[in-house]
Amino acid sequence: MNNFIRIVLGIMFLSCGREASFTVTGDVEGLDDVMVYFELGARQVDSVKAVGGHFEYKGNTLEAPEYITVRSGNNQWGGRFWAENSRIKITGSATGSCEITGSRTEDEYQLYREHMKPVWMAKEAANSMEDSVFMEFARRYPRSQVSLNHVYNCRLLHKYSFPRLNVLFQCLDTTAFKGRQWNTFMEVYNIDRKLQPGCTFPAFSFPDVFDTSLSLADYKGRYLLVTIGSAGLDEYENGLLSRKELYDQYADKGFTMMDILLERNKEKMIKVIANYGIKWDLVSDCKYWDCYIVREWGIDHICQNFLLDREGKIIARNLSLGDLKKTMNDLK
Repeated sequence: MNNFIRIVLGIMFLSCGREASFTVTGDVEGLDDVMVYFELGARQVDSVKAVGGHFEYKGNTLEAPEYITVRSGNNQWGGRFWAENSRIKITGSATGSCEITGSRTEDEYQLYREHMKPVWMAKEAANSMEDSVFMEFARRYPRSQVSLNHVYNCRLLHKYSFPRLNVLFQCLDTTAFKGRQWNTFMEVYNIDRKLQPGCTFPAFSFPDVFDTSLSLADYKGRYLLVTIGSAGLDEYENGLLSRKELYDQYADKGFTMMDILLERNKEKMIKVIANYGIKWDLVSDCKYWDCYIVREWGIDHICQNFLLDREGKIIARNLSLGDLKKTMNDLK
């Protein structure tokens, strides 16, 4: 056999043994006649239909393994796993557990999780003890700058929720402090305090993509979910499809949404509306992080949300999708 034929046969053999792209085959009991979505980052979303629990999806060639999301269109089933250029299978139940096979990276990830589990459990236990241990210290040293510094870091660095932070704050003797750190903390604390459940949400007015000015008063009489976001960022765009389904589910029950985006211009906003079929209002003053709400509402990270009642009072804030659905189901 001449060398040319050997080379050709060798290439054919290698190509047969290596997947050019990744495929996902699913057999999930209870996943009947629903769309199954595959999300790779914020901008690559694809879907197939599951019939009788079975679906097949063929993805593009991956340059490297990617951690992707798979979920049903009704958000009743889903998960994340490592995809690579191979034949991947998902088997199990929509109401129970599922097994993923065919991805070496996913196998390695499960080994990693098992290996790290003791450390994570110890860390979780330590975290649950941290507040009570600190409170013992703060009650002994309520006037110490060290006690203030701990509470300061819990809010400014670790983004504690206000209820959790307030428990620690009550341990301090507030008459003892002054200076830059105290003033900075109190500014943020007082803003947070005014944006808690039961408080009236501050009035606002922003232009939408058509330069129509929209204000809080325009939504009176409806439940309103206000989300602070920024188009183009994964953290914001990854949740759009799920929130779109939330909107569709409750729009006829007196519920609507508004996203206040920190943008430099309207270009990305228009793309988001077109790419995701957004039906609710997206607004921005196009001042990016110089937008006045950053300071006046204490916005230090995106994807914060506020659920308002029909009169503009805060029902809850920073709810997960599941908690939003539960809250909406409980409302009349």
